[in-house]
Amino acid sequence: MNLNFIKSFLAIYDYQSITKAAEHLNITQPSLSAGLKNFETQLGKSLFHRAGRVITPTDECHYFALQCREIVERLDAALNNTPQIKVCCPELVMQVLPNIDNVYFIETPAIEYSSLDKLRTGEVDIIVDDIAVTDYSFVSEVIGKQKLAFACRKDHPDIGDELSLEQFVNAEHIMLRLKDKNVGALETRTDESFVRNIVREVSGQSNLLLNARHSNAICIVCESMFALADELGLKVLPPPFELRDYEMKLIYHRRHANSQQHIEVRERIKQVLIDL
Repeated sequence: MNLNFIKSFLAIYDYQSITKAAEHLNITQPSLSAGLKNFETQLGKSLFHRAGRVITPTDECHYFALQCREIVERLDAALNNTPQIKVCCPELVMQVLPNIDNVYFIETPAIEYSSLDKLRTGEVDIIVDDIAVTDYSFVSEVIGKQKLAFACRKDHPDIGDELSLEQFVNAEHIMLRLKDKNVGALETRTDESFVRNIVREVSGQSNLLLNARHSNAICIVCESMFALADELGLKVLPPPFELRDYEMKLIYHRRHANSQQHIEVRERIKQVLIDL
């Protein structure tokens, strides 16, 4: 058996698509198809049902994938001793989390749904973000909520200590664009519909605030960034309409549900974020 192909097989199993698996592995689709055919020949059995370009795992494939994944994880653990757990989260969450032994934090753009693919393939181990999860492969726990508001310069020429709906509509706006959606963060938090005068577009919460302090534009701000807004000379204003809270969700693959190291990291993250 070609042990080098096991990770390729697991990618095909996870994506249930040779094309997507090939893209993930950065190899050509024909070479991956040929490798799978040779792998099945060595095993003496077919691992997938094929109907055109659609493939679905056989019952034996499900069992084989489970065993292979355990082998790969044990090999990785043996080679790396205590492996680092990779945690993906946006800036507004990362800046409140302390360093944790054997944990590697990765900042992701605001609400990046493609992170779930990285969770599926094991590139990352935990996501903390407000992502809707419908796939049973993942566990999603709501561990906290943060209020949303608006921020602008303390010496703004037109806006005082309150933000009216008319001022909101007439103001210039800085938009936080979501990576996987062609909308801004604000549009996902309200049922109201506005035509905003957007003058700047950024990809992170701190960039929203940094741009707001040197302009007359307003921006959305999350509760964990209120203190930073004040330090930058900005005032935080309650919204003139209803905004849904940002939900901090701890998301991980079920295969890690009983891993002791994984459990300890999850509990440490929960303790910090629940106390916010």
